[in-house]
Order: sequence, then C-alpha cells, then structure tokens
Amino acid sequence: MQVDGERASECGRNSSSNGTAVVRYSRLKDGNHTLAVCAGAGRPPPTTTTCATYAWDVDTVAPTASVKAAAGFTSGSNVSVLVSFSEPCPGGGGFTCNATYCHVGLSVYGPGRVDPSSLQVLRPALQYSVHVTIQPELLYGRLILVMAKGFCTDAAGHHFIRTANSIFTLRFDRRSDSMNIGSSIPEKLLQIEGATRVVEATNDDKDLRVYLSFAEPVMNSSSQILAALTATDAILTPTNRSTLGNRRFGYLVKRTSNTAVVTVSCDGNSIISRQGTPVSSSEPYTFLYG
Repeated sequence: MQVDGERASECGRNSSSNGTAVVRYSRLKDGNHTLAVCAGAGRPPPTTTTCATYAWDVDTVAPTASVKAAAGFTSGSNVSVLVSFSEPCPGGGGFTCNATYCHVGLSVYGPGRVDPSSLQVLRPALQYSVHVTIQPELLYGRLILVMAKGFCTDAAGHHFIRTANSIFTLRFDRRSDSMNIGSSIPEKLLQIEGATRVVEATNDDKDLRVYLSFAEPVMNSSSQILAALTATDAILTPTNRSTLGNRRFGYLVKRTSNTAVVTVSCDGNSIISRQGTPVSSSEPYTFLYG
C-alpha cells in the first residue's frame, strides 16, 4: 500500500468478518491524496503485480470571501464592488443574481442596494463584480457591505464563514468641498489714495503665516498644495505642522520687497477631495505687508 507515492507499507492486520483489511491514516494535510494497493501473483518473488488506486480530497477549512470597492469614498451614484472567494462555494445556491434579485450572499446596510443586472463573473465560482447603487437624493452618508453568514457551502460541506475582510464600509459625499485662505493678520484703518479703508496689514516679519482650510479632508500633501499656490511679492514655505487630518495647511510668508501687497491664490482644480473631485476655489487672499 502507498499513500501519495510515499514508501509502501503492508496491509493492516485488523480485518472485518469477511477478511477485508482495515488501514487508518491520520494527520493528512489538506489537498489531493491518492492510495495505491498492489498485489502480486506467482511464487515469490511475484511475477505479476496488479494495483488499484483511489483518490480523494482532504478539506478542513471553511470557505471565506472578501468584499471591497476601489476606494472607501465616492461622489458617484454607484460603485463597483469586488467579491473574492477563497474557494468555490456552490452549495445552497452560491453567489448568484438574476435580472431582479441577488442571492443573500451580499447585503447592503444603508441608503443603497445591489444592482443584480450588473453582476459579472470574473473568475468562475471565485471572483465576481457587482454594482451598488446609492440613493440619489442623499448628499452624504455611508453604506456597510456585508457578506451573509453561512449562505453557501463548499464541496466538503463546510458552511461559509464571515471574516473581517467580509465587511466593507463605503462613504459617499456629493457636497462641494469648499476652501478658504486666511491668516491671523489684524484689520487696520488706513488712508489709501485719500480714502479710509479697512485692510489687513502687518509689518511684523516674525512667523507670518497664511492658512488654507477645507470643509472636508483632501487627498493632497502639503507640498502638493504648495505647488498649486501662487503669491505675489512673497515666497511661501510649509510650516510642517499638523494638518488636522488634511483639513488645514499652514505656510510661512517671506516678502520679497520692503513694502508689498501680497495676494495668495490657489488653483482648486489641483486639490482633490477624498471623494476624488476637485475642490471649489476660494477668492484670493490679499494683505498689506511692510
């Protein structure tokens, strides 16, 4: 007798009432296995050998699956979701959709639903994509995508097990992310061209800063935002301080002339919100420096 081509052994001595030998194997690893039983005929040594083989699989692991979207934030009306199984799980119906209904494999908690007509089989029995649509009247919120517990079984009869990767949180936000440029420069009454005006002005060169504030976090780094800034008669450098979760960025201002009217502006098309859309540009910020 041989298991998986290993060293041959004699048949077991224990037998049933009809003389059938009983052999037991333990601690077999998961995977494919083959048993070969050979018998010789003729006087020793045998002149002919006849073998019978039997193949089977050992599977002690329950099927699992991961569910995820391309990003955790979106501003769109639908999002493509990828469902990937660790092994085929056809029992109980498996992961299937018809024209109007999807099997209970994927549930959506929140203002959205699975679009059954969008189901695509990427790898048969292993990987699928399907669209989740979001209610159009809501501007922001979140959806929780969850694989159901035990909704299918694998070939060995193990029920599906939900893991941490079987849950995905999707946040959506269709609001415009606003941007504001400002500083702590005080307002003063100044005579300009014969008229009294309220302007922001300073002659303090020490730690003069301007700040960009966003209603929602953005994807850009401080250096990337600096590349989108322009300043007249001044040089800007990052302060390298906390950005409050990418909501607020500070820059030191160094003037290039003794007296300057400094105007700081930003190209909002270069600043990307966490939903993947450009932010709304703010009005330029101007102050008197000198």
